[in-house]
Amino acid sequence: MKIKMVHADNMEELFAQVSEVDKAQDIDDELIGTSIDFIKLSDSKKIYCEALVYRTGDDDEDL
Repeated sequence: MKIKMVHADNMEELFAQVSEVDKAQDIDDELIGTSIDFIKLSDSKKIYCEALVYRTGDDDEDL
């Protein structure tokens, strides 16, 4: 199993980066879960984060 973390200044950028990360994975890796959150740095600034959880081709471990 492997986890990839992606972060960006806005949701559009986050989704674009997530798409690129997902395309770069091995063909045998299966996306089995995601989680989106944000970190508030100030009243006007947030960082958006997404975790992508993949089951690798030879991974039989359950979550």
